[in-house]
Amino acid sequence: MKHNVRQQSGFTLIELVTVLVLLGIISAVAFARLGGISSYSESLFQHQMLSYLRLTQRTAVAHQGSGAQLNITRTTAAGWDITLEFDGQTAAYQLEGDHSFTFATDASSRVLSAGDTLSLVYRDNGDLAQLTSPVAVTINESLALLIGGSRPTCVSPTGFAYEGSCF
Repeated sequence: MKHNVRQQSGFTLIELVTVLVLLGIISAVAFARLGGISSYSESLFQHQMLSYLRLTQRTAVAHQGSGAQLNITRTTAAGWDITLEFDGQTAAYQLEGDHSFTFATDASSRVLSAGDTLSLVYRDNGDLAQLTSPVAVTINESLALLIGGSRPTCVSPTGFAYEGSCF
């Protein structure tokens, strides 16, 4: 009586699990080394700026007759003061973030450095009326903001602020 003994080839379950665990450890270490927090920090900073721009527009609409002004002041390399002025009142906020901040209109472009203030004036209907500081410009086209060199933000003449490039 002859038995057919067939040799099996392949990997055992223990070998496969060991390889998967090692790949998981290697990928976790590689991700931690390659993926820094700077992109998250820029994204957070951009979303905070968007929130203040939208808050200013809504405040201008809510407080008819006074409009609203948003002042974005770079106090230090990593410190920002945000003030919202409306109807004789002022609300002040602070932001942290060592990010470049560039604004561009159809008339000028500039990077905010320590001590610079960007002032945006909104009408009662929420439209972005003018840029008063560092240069006085009446807004006829979208205001482009670039945060950290890679995060475009746009404020349309209607005052709507959104993430992305201006059209």
